[in-house]
Amino acid sequence: MATLVLSTVGQMVGGPIGGAVGAILGQAIDGRLFRGAAREGPRLTELAVQTSSYGTALPKIFGTMRVAGTVIWSTDLIETRSSQRGGKGQPGTNSYAYSASFAVALSARPILAVRRIWAEGKLLRGAAGDWKSQTGFRLHLGSEDQPVDPLIASAMGTTPAYRGIAYAVFEGMQLGAFGNRIPSLTFELVADAAAVGCGAIAAALAPEVVAGGGLALDGFAASGASVRG
Repeated sequence: MATLVLSTVGQMVGGPIGGAVGAILGQAIDGRLFRGAAREGPRLTELAVQTSSYGTALPKIFGTMRVAGTVIWSTDLIETRSSQRGGKGQPGTNSYAYSASFAVALSARPILAVRRIWAEGKLLRGAAGDWKSQTGFRLHLGSEDQPVDPLIASAMGTTPAYRGIAYAVFEGMQLGAFGNRIPSLTFELVADAAAVGCGAIAAALAPEVVAGGGLALDGFAASGASVRG
């Protein structure tokens, strides 16, 4: 409609050239008015993340081991929309991406470091600290005086510091590669600088036991306390 009107007006005012200019302007207006609403890409209807970890047994890790963590805190999924304009006369497209921030308890005993991390069995972080997916990351080693994580504190207000528990915080992890959900994670934990003797493990678990020496183990997971603040 705008093409016809502006073409006619332009021709009346400026002759053939005015008509051509009016037609171009009219086509642009018609394209905006009649190209239709933007197409919607796949979008989640439920953004809540279900976690239930309190009371879950958390192992005490000795030596170096690959272990699965326990999610102890999470935000809901965070939705980000991006829009792409369509071609001439075509509607645009809205697409949606999702991320989340969450904390994963690793050991009921202090650790020294985390090396590699896997998500759904695929390498997420290499031994050199290189990430395969976009995320922020902080590691709390499990000391008895470790501070509250600033992200959890800002989200919850009053929150425990999980003292005595080693845990990792992922901030704004992009979830598209994991089906838009928090993936199953495993971690290569370094709890001790070298192999640990069975006697030392027994003494750490039961201080009243006097033991020493024994077979040295590269890694050992002992049933620990439940997740606590």
